Amino acid sequence: RNGKGDSWSMSKILISGYYGFANAGDEAMLTAIIESLRQVEENVELTVLSGNPEDTAAKHQVRSVYRFNPWAVIQAMYASELILSGGGSLLQDVTSKRSLLYYLSIIGLGKFFGKKVMLFAQGIGPIRAKWARKLTSFVCNKADLITVRDRESASELKEMGVAAAKITVTADSVLSLKPVTGEGGRTLLQKAGVDLTKPVIGISVRPWAGDARCFQVLAEAASKLQQRYGAQLILLPLQYSVDVKACEKLRKALACQKDVFLLNERYNTEEFLSIIGNCDLLIGMRLHALVFAAVMQTPILAISYDPKVDSFVNAIGEKPVGTVEKIDGDMVVQAAVASWQKAPLEQNKNIEILRQKAQINSDKAFALLKKG
Repeated sequence: RNGKGDSWSMSKILISGYYGFANAGDEAMLTAIIESLRQVEENVELTVLSGNPEDTAAKHQVRSVYRFNPWAVIQAMYASELILSGGGSLLQDVTSKRSLLYYLSIIGLGKFFGKKVMLFAQGIGPIRAKWARKLTSFVCNKADLITVRDRESASELKEMGVAAAKITVTADSVLSLKPVTGEGGRTLLQKAGVDLTKPVIGISVRPWAGDARCFQVLAEAASKLQQRYGAQLILLPLQYSVDVKACEKLRKALACQKDVFLLNERYNTEEFLSIIGNCDLLIGMRLHALVFAAVMQTPILAISYDPKVDSFVNAIGEKPVGTVEKIDGDMVVQAAVASWQKAPLEQNKNIEILRQKAQINSDKAFALLKKG
């Protein structure tokens, strides 16, 4: 295969995932997948299934079709050589069983039409219903190749009966993104009224069952950090507009409304990275807020609501500071102080290892294409 992607050898890949829904983490994932694929083959022909195909096509310079248009999806499958299902937590039944069935149907249809199918850097589970576990095992065993972003996902697949030989543990594709400069983020923060001569604490929360007490405790801890360091609090909704409501709930719980900024805009991946790169600390629930911070070498404090958060934080040599159900304000303050006082050298080393693993996903995709 010609690495320059000459037309006679251009690969045709269809990408399925939770794209086109204004979720910054998933949009970053798509950005990372596209960049890593183009790094291997510059002119690879990419088509993305999206909830907003016009927006996806314009942002990422790809072809895009509406993911709920069966005829358009089938046509896109016929025109492709390889179907990538990924990344993110697509195969789970906690938030929705219908979404699990949708993503399994894409994998199953791909194999029905004789296409090569790869699960690309996925986080698997939780899948709780017995019928859902059996169906997931059956469909995933039809896939040609599976890469998962953590060991826990590999274990979950094996427990469901998926052949171990199909599975490779790599890393979240977002980790393959390169750090960006802080200039764009500084401009956006200054536009919002942030004084960059003072410490900046970024906070990313999302709605979750039982979050009221969590937000109250987090607000008390953040208020103490404000007082101790004269810090400014930047509230970052990663999924627009769902997270905006969670951020507003957190803001109402804060003791002081001064030096609190809710960045209520639709930022792209590069802008989010740059904003978080200007933070002195990132306190996050959203997995990809934590991943963005890791890419930008910003110290993190993770509040876990899902095993995927624990898996990522453990992989970079850290531990969550608490969970949505069990969080202690004094521990948050102590962890923040400790984080500020240490150089994140070990964290950086672990992130570099994960970055290299993340690129393996695309290498394996093209290796699968070359197999005839």
